[in-house]
Amino acid sequence: MSDFTPVIELLSKKNDFLITAHVNPDGDAVGSLLGLGLLLRSIGKEVVLALAQPVPSTYLFLPGSNQVCLPQDLPREAYEVGVVLDCSELERAGEALQKTLKNCRFLVNIDHHLSNKQFGDLNLVDSEAAATGEIICELAEKMGVKISPEVATNLYTALVTDTGSFQFANTTPRCHYTAARLLEYGAKRQQIREFLYEQRSLRSLRLLEKALGTLCLNSSGRIAWMKVRKEFFLETGAGLEDCEGFIEYPKSLAGVELGVLFKEIEHGEVKVGFRSKNLLDVSKLAALFGGGGHERAAGCVLKGELDKVEKLVIAAAEEFLARFEGRNQ
Repeated sequence: MSDFTPVIELLSKKNDFLITAHVNPDGDAVGSLLGLGLLLRSIGKEVVLALAQPVPSTYLFLPGSNQVCLPQDLPREAYEVGVVLDCSELERAGEALQKTLKNCRFLVNIDHHLSNKQFGDLNLVDSEAAATGEIICELAEKMGVKISPEVATNLYTALVTDTGSFQFANTTPRCHYTAARLLEYGAKRQQIREFLYEQRSLRSLRLLEKALGTLCLNSSGRIAWMKVRKEFFLETGAGLEDCEGFIEYPKSLAGVELGVLFKEIEHGEVKVGFRSKNLLDVSKLAALFGGGGHERAAGCVLKGELDKVEKLVIAAAEEFLARFEGRNQ
């Protein structure tokens, strides 16, 4: 069980905070950021919220989303306390924010990734939590701070997105209990459902159409993958945020254990996502390429041409799966 006491004492005593989360923010990153930010402001703290990129349009409905600034818009270069959320390592916050975070007098690391490198002065890391938002909810309760409907909506979004609507393997009794409490605190479940799952843009569906055309299955039928090429983004007007959920399509194929999604991003880099159904610990697969994550969901970023990265990663994935299945025959 994680020790909340040192973090609670610091948050209670200090008044000047910079809070951030990882690059290419997902629902857990944004929901946790806004949830903790609004929570601390409710008890009179001065809080600046920042992300390396703008809040994805999918999450602009969340309370406080219009209060998140970019690194170049930060009012100051140093803060008393820097809080980094949902990052396994400080580098995940992005180069520009790293500099500011290193100027903070105290650095707090709050995360749920098994691969977390304990980079903070204080580390509240619970790899058994379904989402960082779950940790923030428990932190608020232990601090005795009232969770408003706005905070609850943010944290419920964090929980819903990181569990795949309570379908992924990280969905636990504890997670459902946290979700129930957040609903009692006033989380707007219907609004969350509508904005997350019933507001897809046409460009996102056009992008999915192109990505599905790249769907591949290896010879054993155990690994499936898709590619999102850079030109797909240009042709559809879509962005990285429009790829949300794409990886579930290769994973959903009958007989497949491992689903992989390749996304060609800027500067000659490819973002690779891994999802397993029941057996593989994909955090170990991602670690082979300098990445990390969770047992059933992980990822990495590789430099190189998309097709070369694809061959490299699929070859490693096939070897990884073969070793696993060989040991368990």
